[in-house]
Amino acid sequence: MILPSDFDFTQGNLQDYVDCPYRFYLRYIIRVKWPALVVDDALQFEQRSQAGARFHRMIQQYFLGVPESSITAMADEDPLFEVSTWWESFLTHVPPWLVGKRWVESTLITNLAGHRLVAKCDLILADDHGGLTIFDWKTTQKVPRVDWLLERIQTRLYRMALTNASPALTGASAVDPQQVKINFWFASHPQSPVTFPYNQSDYAHDKADLAQLIREISSAQPDAFERTRNIKHCRFCVYRSHCDRGVKAGALADFDDFGFVPEDVDEEHPFEDIPEIAL
Repeated sequence: MILPSDFDFTQGNLQDYVDCPYRFYLRYIIRVKWPALVVDDALQFEQRSQAGARFHRMIQQYFLGVPESSITAMADEDPLFEVSTWWESFLTHVPPWLVGKRWVESTLITNLAGHRLVAKCDLILADDHGGLTIFDWKTTQKVPRVDWLLERIQTRLYRMALTNASPALTGASAVDPQQVKINFWFASHPQSPVTFPYNQSDYAHDKADLAQLIREISSAQPDAFERTRNIKHCRFCVYRSHCDRGVKAGALADFDDFGFVPEDVDEEHPFEDIPEIAL
């Protein structure tokens, strides 16, 4: 096995492998740092990514009891004007949905095929009927296609991980997959959340597929990590020039159309690095 012994699988690195095994090899196994841009407008891209992280932090602080007025003041002063609009939309639409016990910024850990899978959830809600819902806040400017979103590793892994980890989370017996769902809320489209329920068939399918994916990765030799045949995955890949698949970065204007969300691309903005909101 060429993976580090302490390697954890996440939605990010598994999605990288699905999109391009060679990208996974470069990024996570030999850890190549490549000086390329994700998109053509690097400054605006970085500003959007950081604004998304700040917005997540505001929501986290809200659920931890920071006064709404303090967070609103910070949102109004944010350098990206959209943050204030996102925050107003959140206050208007989201709190009424969240009746029940809440776990904020929770990390779910489950074991599969001899490895740990880690899912970092924005919020998990337990309702009065025993149902568990993962809420995920998105700041993309457009809502992705439902079929595309349903097939993403995040959607599949998070629901499976919550089903497996529910006893450790709630202190009760394991939930039936039918009691689990994930809700993607888009700040730019606050009235149009995308919700995916779950069932036993989906759970069995996801568990088998993810286990096979992990076994495939963990047993692969270096020459097995081939470049993707789907060239469109190269458009926003920092390794495209490394692979002789283009030098110019993809257009920021096309980024949402392609289906990416800035905060999903760069996972190096931990909440601990974002300043606390003053009371």
